[in-house]
Amino acid sequence: MDVFSNYKAKLGEGPVYDFNSIYWVDIEGKKIIIKNLDDKNEKIIEVPDMVSSLCVIDENRVLATIRHTISLVNIQTKEIKEIVSVEVNISKNTFNDGKCDPKGRFWAGTMNTSKDSPSGNLYRFDKELKKMLSNLTVSNGLAWDLDRGKMYLIDSPIRKVYSFDYDVNTGDIYNKEVFIDFSTEKGNPDGMTIDEEGYLWIAHWGGGKVSRWSPNGKKVSELKLPVTYVTSVTFGEEDLDTLFITTANKEDEPLSGKLFYHKVNTKGTKSYRFSFLYTK
Repeated sequence: MDVFSNYKAKLGEGPVYDFNSIYWVDIEGKKIIIKNLDDKNEKIIEVPDMVSSLCVIDENRVLATIRHTISLVNIQTKEIKEIVSVEVNISKNTFNDGKCDPKGRFWAGTMNTSKDSPSGNLYRFDKELKKMLSNLTVSNGLAWDLDRGKMYLIDSPIRKVYSFDYDVNTGDIYNKEVFIDFSTEKGNPDGMTIDEEGYLWIAHWGGGKVSRWSPNGKKVSELKLPVTYVTSVTFGEEDLDTLFITTANKEDEPLSGKLFYHKVNTKGTKSYRFSFLYTK
């Protein structure tokens, strides 16, 4: 397990691999960080509010969830343009995790910051914004398994990973079921990704590790980190055989808040780009 970043986040999240770079966010630090794997250059973009996730459009632009908005961010000029907003009248709600599906639709969920009620929702943004799911406390990690026609979603405080039947052509989801119950695990499920075999890799917030789960919902392995708050994970590098793992700061842990990387003996799936409106 090695440290990949110079930057130390307050609350690192949302790693994405594209253009041989790792894109990630510091939610509380209100920054987007982009580190190139070739020259190790690290670009930092300040945003006006908490930024919780992003997806890449092209080498110059990303879509990012910033508090109540989905916004277009030009990473060259640092210009930020609000595209759509949600739940602006629900002060305790804010966007949390988001990710593009295999057709380039951006899925992003909201969370209840007090975690005291299921006021969060999951949205899908392509040519328009559509609410796809309600009654979530903290909408979190997302993943898609095309071979099995499945989408996965985490609700962190209730410690559940849900599965849905997923139609890649329409973007519709059906038949919500509990896929993994984290009640016996250390920490809460946070961000996640999926490998080419359909195994989920899940970050443990408060658990100091990443775990790997088979397509039948059984845990098969764990990867421990030298920090407590592990937030999310993605695959990167040319062969997609390196895990990049975001973490959050903890005062007595010197490496907390850093971006880690670790070679594994399996191949991941790529990060998908946004491919609809506002891409020109």
